[in-house]
Amino acid sequence: MKHIFIINPVSGHGRSSKLVPWIHAYFANRENDYQIFMTTGNGHATQLAAQYSVQDDVTVYACGGDGTAYEVLNGLQEGVPMAVIPSGTGNDFTRSFQYPKNLKSLKDILIQTIEGRNVQIDIGEANGLRFHNCTTMGLDAKVTIKAHTVGKRLPMPSKLVYIVSLFLTLKERAPVELHLTLDGKTTVHEMILCAVMNGKYYGGGFKPTPDASVQDGLFDVCLVDYCDLWTILRLLPKYMFGTHINEKQAHFYKADKLEIRTLEPIASQIDGEVYHLQEYKFIMRPKWLTARVPQNCEIH
Repeated sequence: MKHIFIINPVSGHGRSSKLVPWIHAYFANRENDYQIFMTTGNGHATQLAAQYSVQDDVTVYACGGDGTAYEVLNGLQEGVPMAVIPSGTGNDFTRSFQYPKNLKSLKDILIQTIEGRNVQIDIGEANGLRFHNCTTMGLDAKVTIKAHTVGKRLPMPSKLVYIVSLFLTLKERAPVELHLTLDGKTTVHEMILCAVMNGKYYGGGFKPTPDASVQDGLFDVCLVDYCDLWTILRLLPKYMFGTHINEKQAHFYKADKLEIRTLEPIASQIDGEVYHLQEYKFIMRPKWLTARVPQNCEIH
């Protein structure tokens, strides 16, 4: 098997670039066992990943944040194993793997993933775009847009980037009429945000859907009603730690497919990539992805 490393050199304020000498050292005297590619712009990781098929006997490593993983996933051919080395600003998808506590350094994660094992996990599709972790819309997507700017200007932990961006965005909050269709039945919500989750975490560790699993074949959906500023501030710490499940403003659903429509295009983000859409069709692809993870992860 050959190891293909697709590295976004600007992820995590250049943190991904630190992987290069460690990779060379690990594969010393085994030059034919690996290859490193440095991405040069948007879409490049997708192009690089698309070169490989099952017959090539490779594992493709997305080295960067959730956006890099998203690009690699959308180029990946079915059956080709993929690993994520979390070296960006936001690394929420890999939190669902429940890394062992002794994995504290990026170098350790890299080496133990190379020496790891393969598991089958679900991915979602939103309007034909594959995603590992989540699609969110409304206020949440506006926060993601703001976080891109804040994260580049102010080096700080990803959760703090999200919190700062949230407070900067609160003045832009507005109710959105959202039509949710599940099992042929449509309900209407006046919402402030909506999260359609495959993984459990986003925004640097927030838990909108604490029961989500990347192996159960279902999306977990959290809808939060439009509410006043004081209610938002009260709910925020609960939303952060996943203890908002009994709040009347929060609504939860599970489904393997669903449709969402709004009256006009609204901001949304799919694994960190920003879109402005009006209609969303979600389809779950159970166990579609062969994911390489460290041996001692809790995921099986």
